[in-house]
Amino acid sequence: MILDIREFETFPAHKILESGPGQLTVDFEGIKRIEKVVLDLTIQQSGEEYYCQGKVKADVALECARCLREFSGELVSDTDFIVCSKEIHENREDAIDTEDYAFFEGGELQADVSDIARQAIILALTIKPLCSEDCKGFCPTCGENRNEKSCDCKNERIDPRWEGLKNLSGFQQENRGSK
Repeated sequence: MILDIREFETFPAHKILESGPGQLTVDFEGIKRIEKVVLDLTIQQSGEEYYCQGKVKADVALECARCLREFSGELVSDTDFIVCSKEIHENREDAIDTEDYAFFEGGELQADVSDIARQAIILALTIKPLCSEDCKGFCPTCGENRNEKSCDCKNERIDPRWEGLKNLSGFQQENRGSK
């Protein structure tokens, strides 16, 4: 995704960048593939730096954390970053990490903002993506996908360390009746 600053005569400016299937890859657990990415930016100039703010929207194929089924979803995240030359950035007294920067390449006023979009997509991903809120996942005993077929497994596992507490409630009820 290349942002070409030469397109703009006045600022603030507005630009929408898009990438199709396979043009932007994110190697991150849970993301199977990216179908489309739209980066909607507002750009403001300050000297030789360009401040960009906007939204990243990505149509993605995700893997459900419960049933491992692939499903389609949309990830949306805000983003802001600065575009400038590496020389300008290195000569600044208050230069900070390059994480929030995209740099011009080869003396041109063009910057590859793919890494910025990639980071925003990863930040928009939930910890455990689910195909639906009521996904039942797999049976821990037999491995059957409970969304497709129910099973008769008894999943009452009690940690042996707590086994002695099973009879405690009966003990309390007996003592209450004797007073």
